Amino acid sequence: MSLQVDLLECIRKWTRPGWRSSFVTRFVYVLLRIVRPRKGVALENMKIAFPRSSPWWRRKNLSRVYLHFSSILSEYLVVQNGPEQVVEWFKETRGMELLERQREEGKGAVLLMSHFGNWELMAAFLAQKGFPIYGIIQNPGDPGLAALIEKYRKNIGGKPIPKQFMLRDPVKRLREGNMVVVAGDQNWGGRGALRVPFFGRECGTASGPAGFSLIADVPLVPTVAFRTGSFSYSLEIGPVIEKPEEGTRDEKIMKMTIAACRWNESIIERAPEQWLWMHRRWRN
Repeated sequence: MSLQVDLLECIRKWTRPGWRSSFVTRFVYVLLRIVRPRKGVALENMKIAFPRSSPWWRRKNLSRVYLHFSSILSEYLVVQNGPEQVVEWFKETRGMELLERQREEGKGAVLLMSHFGNWELMAAFLAQKGFPIYGIIQNPGDPGLAALIEKYRKNIGGKPIPKQFMLRDPVKRLREGNMVVVAGDQNWGGRGALRVPFFGRECGTASGPAGFSLIADVPLVPTVAFRTGSFSYSLEIGPVIEKPEEGTRDEKIMKMTIAACRWNESIIERAPEQWLWMHRRWRN
């Protein structure tokens, strides 16, 4: 095992809600403030998304972003020691009836995810509620770290779909009546990439969420966990991104992907400190 893996496991075993998780959050936050990973990328992304914002606001928001992701790490390690406790952290839920209706009818759904709030806890919550959750993942280059992350995800109820199988497995799982979580907010330059405006500037966007929805004939359901405090979240599910009645499949996918980007914009505008600004969203 690598030093990074050993360190994460030690912290995981030690961390509990309360002063220990607060200590981990503050410690990681201080490290991030010192190292400032991808500071330039994040600030430039904020300038693209919020062109009228001041340099002071962008620097202040980056600090809040670092704090938010420090909290995410702390909470994610805590939940590994008792996945059932995640249910208590979601103080409010909206739209659960959409997924419950799909489950009752034995049908699946594509859950449109953004790297916003705490997407890992969102999946853990739904898994604890009895929904069969699959997620398309891209493992890190470190084999030891990749194995640990896969172990963590399985521990909280998730079933990973490796990226190399993403053209086949998602549709199969959806037709079996499962929920498949797919991210729609990151840069995509591979097969199925679409040029779609995001905050007014075109960038490579995955057609997968809309494509899987159409091929498997299941709804595309935006799903997000808003942070409302320490170990406190609000889950919002839907409304469903409607399938166009007219047009070719490619035209329908394009319209649904544009609608998905609009949804991503709307949640980021509500709480810009909760999105992963360090990702090179507009790199193409």
